[in-house]
Parts: sequence; C-alpha cells; structure tokens
Amino acid sequence: MGRMNWKFVSYKEIIAYAIGREVKAHRLYMDLSKVMVHPETQQLCEELANEELEHKARLEQEMARKYEFVSPADLSAYKIPDRNVNIFKNRRSMLSFAIKKEQEAAGLYRKLAELIRNEDARQLFMWLAEEESRHKQQVGLEYNNCLK
Repeated sequence: MGRMNWKFVSYKEIIAYAIGREVKAHRLYMDLSKVMVHPETQQLCEELANEELEHKARLEQEMARKYEFVSPADLSAYKIPDRNVNIFKNRRSMLSFAIKKEQEAAGLYRKLAELIRNEDARQLFMWLAEEESRHKQQVGLEYNNCLK
C-alpha cells in the first residue's frame, strides 16, 4: 500500500521510505533469481539482492540521526509500481523492469541529496544514487546479452 500524497516532512520519514524501497528491491531480485534459467543472470540477481540489503543496513544506521530538509520533499515523481515477477512474459521484460526501477531509485537518491542540508547525509544519498546507477548498468548489460 503506497502513500497518497508522497510528501515527506521529516528525515526519519524519508529514511523509512527509502528502507522500504530497498526491501522491495531485494525481494524483486531474489524473485527474479528464482525464475532466471541462465546461471549468470541468477547470480547477478542474487548479488544485486545482497547489495540492496547493504543499502538497507546503511539507511537503518541513518534512522537515529536528525537532519533537516531544505524544503518538504515531494517524491511523487519517483513512485515505482511493484510488480510480481509472474506477470513478466520473458527474461527481457523482467530485466527491462529492473532497469527502470534502478533508474528511478538513482533519481530518487539524487533528489534527496539536493534536499538535505547535512553533508554526511548528502554524501550517503549520492553514494546510493551511484550504487543504483551501477545496478542499472549491470542489468542493462544483462539485457543486451539476452538480445544476442
């Protein structure tokens, strides 16, 4: 169940939202790893799932901190629908969805980096944005492999 207005006013609220997104990303990659027939793709999905858990752990460490946003954060542009892997017709469509999720996640974290006043928190969000961009590239390479 999602938020209705997608506006956040506290750092804790943002972190809780980001943690939830990382949990969903972990679940997606674990589900994908179970339905992929190619061992390399299965392994990539498992690796990405583990990295999403690392992101979750980093965000959980942030939960205790109190930082201020420059302004309330409207994140409606970064709302990604959840998908059950069973709806995908083939490997390409699954990977295409994963690419879109990673692109949206990177955009979300870049936006949060702009909104936060604290430099340590800004650096964390920039790191997360880079991580999600790297995931997008990795999944993109896998997508290109399945076009061959």
